[in-house]
Amino acid sequence: MKDRYLLLAGGVDQKGIVYNLTAMLKKYGFNIEDSSMIMLRRTFSVIMLLSAGAKGADKKLAEELKAFAAEYAMSAELKKITEKEMKEYDNEGSTWMISVSGADRPGIVSEVTQYLYKQGANVIDLETKSSEDVKPHAYYMFLEVDLPKKADPKKLEAGLKKITDRLGVHVSMNEVEKAIL
Repeated sequence: MKDRYLLLAGGVDQKGIVYNLTAMLKKYGFNIEDSSMIMLRRTFSVIMLLSAGAKGADKKLAEELKAFAAEYAMSAELKKITEKEMKEYDNEGSTWMISVSGADRPGIVSEVTQYLYKQGANVIDLETKSSEDVKPHAYYMFLEVDLPKKADPKKLEAGLKKITDRLGVHVSMNEVEKAIL
């Protein structure tokens, strides 16, 4: 049984963050099982699912992570994940990509995700982008969503269309083919 950890870190982007962070993980014998790293304008964020075999490596890493965070003026956190929490997510329904675009305004993410939640959908990935190069500012949101078996995608899309029409943005939905990684 492997010990697993969630590592979260973020701050203003600087060269060397990824290299120095991954070198530290290697030093303590951590394996990066899954990760996402992104620069949003001038900020950089990372989320990693780690596994480690060496006893006590988490305590050593947590200490060195404090120094790393201070050096790069970042926030950083390491959290142990239990086997119960790690139980593989299993969607028995279908997966859909939803894109929303239009003029930027407050509330788009909240209203769309509230509707999806009320329909029993699970948001498994969400990315937003905005552009200040145009007036009004352009806004894009991309969601990967799991729908339960009982969900009617056409009905869901019609409901989303009502919401996005009211918000003054456009929506489209496309089913994702199931694939095994």
